[in-house]
Amino acid sequence: MGFSQTILISLCFVLLVYIAFIITINYFSENANNVLDQFLKLDSVLYNRISTGTDYIHQADTSRSSATTLLNGLNFSKNQFILLADSTPYASKGHVAITLPCNKDNPAQPLFQVLVGRAPDLFSMPLGYLQNISSVPFMCVYHGQFGFGDPVSDLALKYVGEGNTTLKGPYSVIISSQESYIPKAKSFEELQHAQMTK
Repeated sequence: MGFSQTILISLCFVLLVYIAFIITINYFSENANNVLDQFLKLDSVLYNRISTGTDYIHQADTSRSSATTLLNGLNFSKNQFILLADSTPYASKGHVAITLPCNKDNPAQPLFQVLVGRAPDLFSMPLGYLQNISSVPFMCVYHGQFGFGDPVSDLALKYVGEGNTTLKGPYSVIISSQESYIPKAKSFEELQHAQMTK
């Protein structure tokens, strides 16, 4: 085999590698755009679903966030509560997932309430019971949506069972905020703070 044939074969090989490289780059860039387009469409659908809630006034975004609070070792007497979140002056729309000890008499009726609103006006949020991933009587899983009506900036966990309880298991609360905004009306906390700074 002559020297010129070796060079010609080498050039053909380099050309084939180059063509394969271009085809690969085009393939992945087209698929990447398709995946990105799908994410943008999903994001747009989620945004429209969230932003059309009752009494919703969109003024500012602070992006999405998620926070987990571990409840291990906490002691409660009846009607005692702990604060889980305060986003003042922003109000949030989102989701709560929580694991708690079960109510042995009726697992679908939790021993705790999740209170939501703008302090001091907090109200019990309806919680759905997730039976398929609960383990009665040790751990029950509940979840619910908040902020799709009146503005919510504060979340608390209140014990409504009888006597005292200590959370000895791996219990937790996950709060996922989908979108935040500044409500038109100032909260009691904001008005009180304004009075204190005069």
